[in-house]
Amino acid sequence: MNSGAVIFAYDVDRVARFYETLLTMSPVHVEPGLRVISSDRTELVIHALPPGTPGAPTPGTSPEPREDTYIKPFFVVPSLAAAREIAPLLGGYVLPAEREFVSRRFRGCNACDPEGNVVQFRELLLPPS
Repeated sequence: MNSGAVIFAYDVDRVARFYETLLTMSPVHVEPGLRVISSDRTELVIHALPPGTPGAPTPGTSPEPREDTYIKPFFVVPSLAAAREIAPLLGGYVLPAEREFVSRRFRGCNACDPEGNVVQFRELLLPPS
């Protein structure tokens, strides 16, 4: 069993593609309203929000960050620069390089998925110990 998170979404497939691509994950279970994606260390469950849930993003616009939550997951990516280039093609974004910070053994930067969920991507600076 991997560690992971459940991410609630209006458009399950779009949000799953965002994380699949940026985190090199693969689908392991797909059914209407639910998509489970996994890597060797992490599993994400993308779960549909009930119809009529307020706050749906406007199609074709950059997502408004949902910064009023009390949790922000973080994920390791091979390159923040590459994530910054790829994320807009998938409907999300990574904040500009000037917003990056260095802590412990990684360089980090906040990002938004296609529905405005704020996450942090981290690029390792040293091999894990």
